[in-house]
Amino acid sequence: MRNPIATIIMQNGNEIIIELYPDVAPNTVNSFINLAKKMLYNNKRIKRIVKNYLIQPDYNYFDEDECNYFIEGEFRSNDFQNMLPIDKWVVAMAVDGTGLASGSEFFISMGNNEKKLGGIVPGFGKVVSGFDELERIESVETFAVDIDIPGVHVNEPLKPEIIESVTVETFGVEYPEPIIV
Repeated sequence: MRNPIATIIMQNGNEIIIELYPDVAPNTVNSFINLAKKMLYNNKRIKRIVKNYLIQPDYNYFDEDECNYFIEGEFRSNDFQNMLPIDKWVVAMAVDGTGLASGSEFFISMGNNEKKLGGIVPGFGKVVSGFDELERIESVETFAVDIDIPGVHVNEPLKPEIIESVTVETFGVEYPEPIIV
């Protein structure tokens, strides 16, 4: 069975291709696929860029009620055997610090973040194409945003970077709705 392939198309037409790993984090993959099928990632701004750390499309549920949910965190500190290291190009979900993961707030690691994030965030895929586009996004001019969370740095693009669409090729496999907590 082939792994699902997600295609992010940016407003400028450039693509970022991600291989999803349902064998590593099945419910996290189900959640991502479910939201992509509902087109809830479409026409969304990238809201957080931290050089050599991450690119995160959103940190506030995309302001969509359907995206405002949590799932069990599929990561090692939560007794889940997710051994995917959080290296450059790995895709993971944000967490709440209590063992839960966001159902929607994914990010792309832009550096080797295994020491900082390994075992505490659920990695669930890896970028396989579109590296130049990610490096372009990482280098755009940003401005600091204060979100009142100690230790969390948010640098938002000065000129909006828009995800036009996210689609997922599942190669005929049906992925179930995520289990929400």
